[in-house]
Amino acid sequence: MKPKTRQVIDCNRCRDRRYVFINQKGKVRAQLCTCFNCKLCDGSQRIFEETLEGISKIRECKCNNLIKKIALFNQAGVPGKFVHEEFSSYLANPPQHRTQKNALIHSKKFIEDYVDRKGQYSQGLIFMGAPGLGKTHLVVSIIKELVMLHGVESKFVDFFELLRDIRHGYGEDISEKDFIDPYVGVQVLVIDELAKGRNTEWELTILDHFISARYNDDDKVTLVTTNFKDKLDKLVASSNRSEKQGLSDAYKKYTLEEKIGSRIHSRLMEMCKKVNLEGKDYRHTQP
Repeated sequence: MKPKTRQVIDCNRCRDRRYVFINQKGKVRAQLCTCFNCKLCDGSQRIFEETLEGISKIRECKCNNLIKKIALFNQAGVPGKFVHEEFSSYLANPPQHRTQKNALIHSKKFIEDYVDRKGQYSQGLIFMGAPGLGKTHLVVSIIKELVMLHGVESKFVDFFELLRDIRHGYGEDISEKDFIDPYVGVQVLVIDELAKGRNTEWELTILDHFISARYNDDDKVTLVTTNFKDKLDKLVASSNRSEKQGLSDAYKKYTLEEKIGSRIHSRLMEMCKKVNLEGKDYRHTQP
């Protein structure tokens, strides 16, 4: 049996991808690596040609495809703290639970199916589990590959932060529609931290608009992360469910359906395939 040949990498910074991710002003940004040098156009992104008839023509260089993907990614709005999150770094530190390995498989399979079907009738994913299991790590990894490898328009929204922005917008005469529309129409939308907060009637109305708009469009795919499950690990008496105990551990006391209501929950379960994660909070296991 022949030994595997080791792949030679010319650039250790980008590992020959010709682009890198950086944290710029609180957002993950893609940019060309310093090793990038297109020998076809010498950086002009255009190629001058002359036909047999002596007519000069200008065509777009193929390197412009990468530049367009970089511009598209930089509109995704991924928070800067996730600059290093990629599939290659998921489950890097043992021990891992089998459900985390399964979640990684589902994530890669989602990209494969989405690309094969060109986004038509693709079912999204909803990652459910306690904090610190890598749910956001996975959805960010999906966005990075969808945009940078396949040119798929994608956006990331922390729903709790969006609600805060909408509240602040009221004081500046900015409508809810102005905040929501950029996310509703995107090809692939990541909703992070679903059901975080108190989930008041107003908050659920905003969420219902989000989900309903995407539910009615087969071309739109939604990925979701939430700390809440469909079933509680233990039965919790209603007397112990007081919000006075705080919201940080509400996922232990309520199901997702209880938090967002039956209508939204039903549509979400139709739009997305459930991916349950278990295990230990990686933040507490790191040395």
